[in-house]
Amino acid sequence: MLSLLALLACAPQTTPGELPRTGEVLETVNGKAVTQDMMNALLDTMPAEYRAQLEADGKMAEVQEQLVTQDMLYQESVKRGLHNDSKVKNMIAVAEREAMIEALLRKVAEEKTTDELLKTYYDEHAVQYRKSEVNLSQIVVDTEEEAAALKAGVEAGADFATLATEKSKDPMTAAKGGELGWIDARQLPPNISMAEKGTMLEPMNQGGKWYVIRIADKRDEVTPFEEVKDTIKAQVQREAVSAYVEELKAPKAEGGASVEAPLPGAPAMPAAPAAPAPQ
Repeated sequence: MLSLLALLACAPQTTPGELPRTGEVLETVNGKAVTQDMMNALLDTMPAEYRAQLEADGKMAEVQEQLVTQDMLYQESVKRGLHNDSKVKNMIAVAEREAMIEALLRKVAEEKTTDELLKTYYDEHAVQYRKSEVNLSQIVVDTEEEAAALKAGVEAGADFATLATEKSKDPMTAAKGGELGWIDARQLPPNISMAEKGTMLEPMNQGGKWYVIRIADKRDEVTPFEEVKDTIKAQVQREAVSAYVEELKAPKAEGGASVEAPLPGAPAMPAAPAAPAPQ
């Protein structure tokens, strides 16, 4: 036993936060290499989308400069022996625990988000991805009498687009024959969203102008899987992680955690040994 302890005592101790200084040397700080592998380790902490954006924007040199500054400050902290300070040790331990927990939950989330599972979720919740839209056209005039006359004219056979181009006070839609375009039905009041295709609505007053509105067309489609895949993935991952945590909390669950409150009067755990003085 004594020989084992002696061997452990002689084993080299890794300074917390030290990254492997391997790979291509990018720069040196105080004679120590800042390498591509260190750069990769930093990039691996970033979301893939953010990393891709940095590369697309040509900002990798800024990331390298950040790494160099970080290494300079890290070396200074080690030089001052801060890694031996008890509070710093606790901060490092907490950060390590959080990193391990994040890695665990990410793995659980990835296991539950295969393309097959995502497609199954999409099929089972298809009603959520149904998209109802209404294509509206309008003519904007100054008075109720003008609006009523235009409505009557269209109902009698006049061409709506022609009247919109000639009479509408809204130049943007007048140039397009009154067309407003496709609008999500959920954003419209029921008297518009529920109206049938081809319906001419009663003239409406808004902001001092009168609107003659026609339901030019309607469509009811299901949003394609690829368009909502990322949204579904985020939702499934949240649900998977939440379910996993609750499963671990469940008493006597297979593979679950055993969580018990201490008995009344149980002794406190001993304090950690005092940290050695900074070198």
